[in-house]
Amino acid sequence: MPITDQRSENDIKKDQIQVLNLAEGFFQSHVLFALVKLGVVDRLGHADASLDELARALRLPPGHLARVLNAGVVLKILQAVPGGRYRLAPAFEAVMLKDAGANYLGSWVRNLDYFSMALSRMDEGVRRGGPTVDPATHLGADPHHTEEFTLAMRDYAALRGKELAKYLDTRGCNTLLDLGCGPGTYAFHLGEANPALHLHLLDLPGVLEHAREVAKQHRLRNQVTYLPVDVVREEIPGSYDMVLVSNTLHMLGEDTSRALIRRLHAHVRPGGSLVIQAQYLSDDMQGPRWPVYLDLIQMCITSQGRNHSLGETRRWMEEAGFRRVTRCSMSIMNTNSFLRGWRD
Repeated sequence: MPITDQRSENDIKKDQIQVLNLAEGFFQSHVLFALVKLGVVDRLGHADASLDELARALRLPPGHLARVLNAGVVLKILQAVPGGRYRLAPAFEAVMLKDAGANYLGSWVRNLDYFSMALSRMDEGVRRGGPTVDPATHLGADPHHTEEFTLAMRDYAALRGKELAKYLDTRGCNTLLDLGCGPGTYAFHLGEANPALHLHLLDLPGVLEHAREVAKQHRLRNQVTYLPVDVVREEIPGSYDMVLVSNTLHMLGEDTSRALIRRLHAHVRPGGSLVIQAQYLSDDMQGPRWPVYLDLIQMCITSQGRNHSLGETRRWMEEAGFRRVTRCSMSIMNTNSFLRGWRD
């Protein structure tokens, strides 16, 4: 008997709503992406403007622009102001303008548009067993994409970096290596919490250019050393009281991650620790939601990357010789947690 014959009309309607809500979700995000990329969000700022004013300033066809603006009103991204004018809704004004400081999400939203493009071809990636975009694009080959990707990581890490500084005890540490530092946000927050900590930031040269700029946004009294190193192909310099690997292993894949952790053991001073922060998958790989999404993103934007579970990461650390590996969760709103293991 077909399953539809076993369900009531109301049940079928609920099923249809569930499927359509899932399938139609892209409409909302693409309206937001368009308003950002067209320059509407930045142009409106904290003021309002008419359709004609926006069209002239942005050099856009008024008729087409009006349709996107009206969709923005429907989705409550924009508000319709009397006199045929538009302004940003308060929630978007608070976090999508560059003067929002640590609350700014604009770069992250632009990066989600990039992820959306890559994920839209997910079926192709599965068929050929490879990424749907060139991974080098956002890792140095294209300066514009590299900047957007790095600044997006800054937006993502801003609030979480404050939490890491609260939960990760750096007392007794004189040196910290942030390996795969991206914009350096986590290291900079740890440095603000512990001004005696000498920060060593390691990443690709094109990424470190932007980390230097992000550092200017922090009140740092720390000594900061930048290490332009491709960690997969080059030697890691020095040894450190603490090595932080934050949201990096998922870009490398299992074999490279395990090899890297084994290499890092020699770069942690006796009595020091390795900290791996990540959005860990459950051991059955079927949740939570955002770590699963992150796994799909890596499938589409990296050659070997995949997200990893808490259990397997703990095992990799123990195999490398780290002891007393413990997990620390942070606030319920933070999808990150970290494992910390010690070198005897």
